[in-house]
Amino acid sequence: MGRCRAAKSRISAKTIVLGVALATAVIGTSHAADQILLRAREGAAAMLRGQYDRAVALYDEALGTPDVSKFVQASIYSDRGVAKWRMKKTREAIDDFNESIQLAPDNAIVYNNRGNALMDLGHPAEAIKDFDRAIALEPAYGAAFNNRGNAYASLQNYDAAFQSFRKATALLSSTAAPYNGRGRAHVERERYHAAVRDISRAIKLDPKFAAAYRNRAAANFALGHYAEAADDATQALDLEPETDKSALLMLRARSNSAQNRFREGVADFDKVLDIEPKNVAAFMERGELLAKNKRHDAAIKDFNKVLELQPKNPTAYARRGETKLYDRKADQGYIDVNIALIVKPDDPLALRVRGDIYQAQKRTENAIADYQKAVTLDPFQDEARAALERLRAPVPVDSRKPLGPPVAGWVINEKTPGRYVATNPDYRGVAIAMEMFGAGKPKILAWDKLKGAQSRIGLLRYYAGTAEGEGAFEYVAVIDTKKRSVLSIEPERWGDKAATWTWQTASLSVADPDGNISEVALQPQRTRRAPSARGRRKDGRGFRGFAQQQPQRKAPRKKRSRRRGGGQNSNPLGWLFR
Repeated sequence: MGRCRAAKSRISAKTIVLGVALATAVIGTSHAADQILLRAREGAAAMLRGQYDRAVALYDEALGTPDVSKFVQASIYSDRGVAKWRMKKTREAIDDFNESIQLAPDNAIVYNNRGNALMDLGHPAEAIKDFDRAIALEPAYGAAFNNRGNAYASLQNYDAAFQSFRKATALLSSTAAPYNGRGRAHVERERYHAAVRDISRAIKLDPKFAAAYRNRAAANFALGHYAEAADDATQALDLEPETDKSALLMLRARSNSAQNRFREGVADFDKVLDIEPKNVAAFMERGELLAKNKRHDAAIKDFNKVLELQPKNPTAYARRGETKLYDRKADQGYIDVNIALIVKPDDPLALRVRGDIYQAQKRTENAIADYQKAVTLDPFQDEARAALERLRAPVPVDSRKPLGPPVAGWVINEKTPGRYVATNPDYRGVAIAMEMFGAGKPKILAWDKLKGAQSRIGLLRYYAGTAEGEGAFEYVAVIDTKKRSVLSIEPERWGDKAATWTWQTASLSVADPDGNISEVALQPQRTRRAPSARGRRKDGRGFRGFAQQQPQRKAPRKKRSRRRGGGQNSNPLGWLFR
């Protein structure tokens, strides 16, 4: 891994400390001691210039000088270990850190550095022990908290990772890495609004932090902020062109596809397939985008490729059948969708597509039966639900048992194990993914509709879990009831600590109990929406089934930086040395 700015600044600080310490240790001693001090200082300067070979050679000279005190040896071994780590000589670096610890076992810095090296070797549990030791020796050691967060995250213990990153942000409030780390933990826990807040703080502190753009792209995509996700992916690709591009290109392709930016989406899927010629998801989703834009033959070729790679893929059969339907080949599509239902008899997508085919064949009763079964199996199968409403057919009652009684019409259901969604029949289209911050199940506490300038804004306050030592968490979903969208999910209370909410006419400012401030825009930007005929049927309805998105206002593209490298780009996890 290359140097990050935070690491570089910490090496600078350490150089000063080392210079003073060595000067104190050698005052009044021999000329040899002066040479030790000189070589150590030259080694530290070489480190700052990135001349790690030179630094190691100078540290070797210093260690080879007779009568070097244990204190001085320990410091030089520690610094030489960092230089070797930078040179990717990780095992040699650990040997040096071990020597340093043998000579000075109470130096928190060396435990932190050895923990980083152990992480490189794939030993996160052992690394955590070193970070714990560093923190025990120096309780305000922000870098060790940050690095321990990375170690916990590698073990998929994201709750522990979050707490370590949270402590690191308090101690290193002007450093980007801990905010990015905390944002990653939020993403893994599907707390996407919280993730965007934290990662945006990281980017504000370090606008060249490629990993942060990559993480925020994932969070924005999950929130349906597709233009922002595409821009973030582009920034990450520009800042870190040498990285594995496939995942970022795939995310940008999906973001462009969701906006029906046809040329951009297809181009990115093409690039993904150039890198990974057997990427099933890329063939599938490129096929969906092609079909949505009436490139039926090209779409069918992509679905054929999926079936070549995965002969029993029910989604590919269903999508191919749907594409044939809208290419006026309903009978051929009927064969495909029936194969999908043989492979997976209770597939809601295939049932909905067969319902569409039945409609085209004027077999309305059969269509209604398939739509009803699709909705029964998947209450979030919106296309089937909409089809039943158009046909004025009974819509199956949602058989899921909500968590608690309704509050002003709002109820919470468990969408998948451990994942909860709040809905309200009065606000169709709004599905609030309940972000949880502690143990327990969510509970709606209150619903408030604002008045005056904010009359379009609704606030759904809910219990978001309890954490040991923290108490109960309360959060608020800020909803634009006119646009039927969730603007943000913000903290209201952490135990006995309350957040501070400041309202303006067009914005909301929220300071969480830790003092971090976020801004929420309450009014949409006024931009003209250009009509588009792509993805529309002659009857005016959308091309159903291909993750159809409502037309969105196009966000302005961010100005791309021409600068390459720098920042924390080559240090994606933000390891901090000191």
